[in-house]
Amino acid sequence: MRITQQMLSSNITSQLQQNLSRYEKANEQVSTGKRINTPSDDPIGVQKSLKLASQLADNEQYERNTDYALSWMETTDQALNSISNALQRANELGLQASNGTNSPEDQQTIAKEIEQLRAEIQDIANTKFDGKYIFNGQKTDQPIQIAANGDLTYNNQPLMQRMSSSNTIEMNVTGEVFDGKVNLFKTLDQLSGALASGDQEGVSSALEQIETCKEQVLNSWTTLGAKQSRVEGMNQRLKEENLSIQTLVSKNDDVDFAEAIMKLKTEESVYQASLAASAKIIQPSLLDFLR
Repeated sequence: MRITQQMLSSNITSQLQQNLSRYEKANEQVSTGKRINTPSDDPIGVQKSLKLASQLADNEQYERNTDYALSWMETTDQALNSISNALQRANELGLQASNGTNSPEDQQTIAKEIEQLRAEIQDIANTKFDGKYIFNGQKTDQPIQIAANGDLTYNNQPLMQRMSSSNTIEMNVTGEVFDGKVNLFKTLDQLSGALASGDQEGVSSALEQIETCKEQVLNSWTTLGAKQSRVEGMNQRLKEENLSIQTLVSKNDDVDFAEAIMKLKTEESVYQASLAASAKIIQPSLLDFLR
């Protein structure tokens, strides 16, 4: 077959284009730091990358969920601690008042302090986290309703938080902590009323009820602590798993810079050499000028 000048030019142009394409691809990998820049670079790698990216996105959301749950539980933990301290103080005051050595004026003073402790716990009952009431079940946009006589109106539904595709946790403590076996507010009202009236029998009865209130709070507090430990463990596992997935993504997507730069230099040299060779092969002939 006779090789014409046109065929030679066409073949050289095609080879130059291929060399330039490889050079551009090598340059893109070095510039972006990515081994895969288009699906055609590695179809199987792209599929793996998408799967890992989806898994990482899910896990990062679960990590945010556990972070949120831990912050919510920390707020609840502090609230329960404050309630426990207030009840302990009420118990101490009641015992102090029941020793028979206090004057009527002292009894009145102690009764007023008990009333202040009740008001303090009422404020704690409507503690907020992230603008949401933590003790009113799923009705986080509404406070617990506490009547003057101590009656409570609250939502008792658990507030669930998803920690993984197969795990959820109840992250809240409901108003039952104030209204379980006994009503905490009515108990404090009973104690302050008995102190104010000098009813020692009523004081003793109220102190027994306060012990029950303390147990109520302690039980809720212990349960909360167990949940916190579980969420902390899940949170740590998610962080470790996310690091592992990120490492896999990097291995799948990122280039080896040393290898990529070496390849770029090689492709650049090949392209420059092909340009030089083409310039020598394709020389203008007399016929080119006569056309």
